[in-house]
Amino acid sequence: MSTHQLHRMLGVTYKTAWFMTHRIREAMRPADTLDPTPMGGAGKVVEADETYFGKQAVPTPSKNRRGAPYLKGGAGPAGKRAIVALVERGGTARTFHVAFADKETVLGIVRDNVDRETRLHTDESLLYGGADKLFSAHETVTHSHKEYVRGDVHKNTVEGYFSVFKRGMKGVYQHCAEKHLHRYLAEFDFRYNTRTALGYNDADRAALALKGIEGKRLTYRRPNPSLI
Repeated sequence: MSTHQLHRMLGVTYKTAWFMTHRIREAMRPADTLDPTPMGGAGKVVEADETYFGKQAVPTPSKNRRGAPYLKGGAGPAGKRAIVALVERGGTARTFHVAFADKETVLGIVRDNVDRETRLHTDESLLYGGADKLFSAHETVTHSHKEYVRGDVHKNTVEGYFSVFKRGMKGVYQHCAEKHLHRYLAEFDFRYNTRTALGYNDADRAALALKGIEGKRLTYRRPNPSLI
């Protein structure tokens, strides 16, 4: 639910409710983000894709040699926040807010988070060029030719994840500053990764969120070192 709804229900200030919701999202963030367990494995499929949501606080300049702002073509719309997602089919999801969705960044995320024995499914984007050398298979669908499914090759799962994320952000939260986007992504990852289809219930989700508090501290403002 939105922070406004929470502050009305609990009878606290909006600021208190806002801080509470962000601390809950921080608790939902996985503890192994610096050394993640690889997704997928032998015989498994991981779908990778990127999307764009909301305007960047400071538009990322183009990387072309003239330094002109990027307007259109293979790296997404100008001034939009880039999100890269990896979804294991029948398993979990992992999302990343990146400053610029170029090949080096996207392929680096895929390489660092997906097991080498995995079948990787993407669209025909050049961002994933060379992935066939990193994984047991790199299979694509060609959206530009209106090909969305070929046998069991598709990326409908990751697109479904993006659909849930965008509906939730627009319909419930409505506004999100870019500096907080990673926490909203952590929430949607947590919800997806503890869904009923994977055997979780409300009690399990509450217990995992409480466990996620351990070792974390989120302050409303950065502490002043001179006062510590």
